[in-house]
Amino acid sequence: MKLLLSGKAKALLAMMAITCLLLAVAVPGSAETITTRFGKLEFESGYPTDKTVQKLYDELDFQRAVQAYLWALPMASYGALADEHIRLGCGSSAVIVADKSGEPQQLVLTANQDTVYLSGVLDLRNGPMVMELPPGLLGTLNNIWQQPMCDLGGPFSPEQNRGGRFLILPPGYDGPMPPFHFHIVEADTNILVFYLRAIPQTRDDFPRLGKLMRTYRQYKLSEAKNPPKTRFVAMTGKESNLLANEGFAFFESLARYINENPPRPQDMAMLGMLETLGIAHGRPFKPDARMKKILTQAAEVGRAMAKTVAWQPRTAKEILYPYPGKRQWKYIFISDPTFHTPDYMAIDLRTRYTWEAIGTAKAMTIAVPGQGSQYIGTYQDKDGQWLSGENTYKIHLPKDVPANMFWSLTVYDNETRSLIQNELGRPLVGSVHGAKPNKDGSFDVYFGPELPNGIAQENWVQTKPGIGWFVYLRLYGPEKPYFEKKWIPGDVEKIK
Repeated sequence: MKLLLSGKAKALLAMMAITCLLLAVAVPGSAETITTRFGKLEFESGYPTDKTVQKLYDELDFQRAVQAYLWALPMASYGALADEHIRLGCGSSAVIVADKSGEPQQLVLTANQDTVYLSGVLDLRNGPMVMELPPGLLGTLNNIWQQPMCDLGGPFSPEQNRGGRFLILPPGYDGPMPPFHFHIVEADTNILVFYLRAIPQTRDDFPRLGKLMRTYRQYKLSEAKNPPKTRFVAMTGKESNLLANEGFAFFESLARYINENPPRPQDMAMLGMLETLGIAHGRPFKPDARMKKILTQAAEVGRAMAKTVAWQPRTAKEILYPYPGKRQWKYIFISDPTFHTPDYMAIDLRTRYTWEAIGTAKAMTIAVPGQGSQYIGTYQDKDGQWLSGENTYKIHLPKDVPANMFWSLTVYDNETRSLIQNELGRPLVGSVHGAKPNKDGSFDVYFGPELPNGIAQENWVQTKPGIGWFVYLRLYGPEKPYFEKKWIPGDVEKIK
């Protein structure tokens, strides 16, 4: 017997069938147990169990701490550098001078041994500061996030290498202004770091340039009518460590730097993540044992991630490598000096640079032949193998190295990212240090634990077995053949 149904009845049956089907299918996310890469998570009636809550908050805090480590590298690095400057005696009218340039026992990210250095810290919590520059120096003034406030000296500075007087104002300053002329810099952090270089042709120029450095002046605006004499702290022969703290101390010092400087709108999202870890402006940092353990582990993983981002960047090859083919040279700085694009912060470029190097300036990013400086680095030999101190290598530089000031190849320890330490006390080969050319004007530079037979010592950098290293090629006053890629340095060749 055939049952005849009305249209309404058929529709009702169809709806009932769909409802039964929905009841038979699990609602997405309603599983009582979820397996994740950090263990099983259990739920009861969709709610997390106490054990799951603890496990998820541990993971959430750990993930946020790792990302905070990577994001905060610029501040952690410059904050530590400022701390060490103050420990060495810097202040409102005291600066550091490295008369013999960087020295291997002074740990600082990718310093060079070609130029005489002057550096210091400005603490604007006590009011505006004045800087008086002599002509002929080259450097930069950065906020504590390593973003340039102003180039100092050189063609991209407001005084265009003629010398001048700068007035540095604290964030949001609305106090009295002096009646005479200054180059005005409005800071967005309380702590600023600056460095200046004097450029030699040979090391014989160092004493003269040291005297030039000592004509620099620095004081509080409140002291301008009768400024104190600037004191110069000599670094020659001293040991120092200007590297960021590691482990739990990374976050401990970061909390202090966050408190010493005003929050900025561009940092709000990450400052919100730090707040969940107990780090916030205007608040004491008092982590419990659980948080200390998480932060310590996060610093270790963050450090490993920073090394990976630096040594094996996922940056597009066409902007990372200056030369086509399988060449191993990489650009060191390929971003706006603030690490901002119109659409986002270039976070991996920022991590890569501030893990390995320090300080930013407009002069580093503008390609003007004959002006500023250019840097490229290499970490692997021509076959793609990491550079290690037990092997002997060679780099060939074609004749007419395109640098009208100086060129150098400087070797860095890949753990400290500082000048490699060796028996010679010299971590580089370059024009300032008397590199010997071949008959055709080219240069062959050697790296290894022992001086190769028949090679001039001036063309050799001693390395240590088992210690990884990388090398920077610096060109000061880079010329057209470099930018046009008509002059190309050779890759590192391992000598069998």
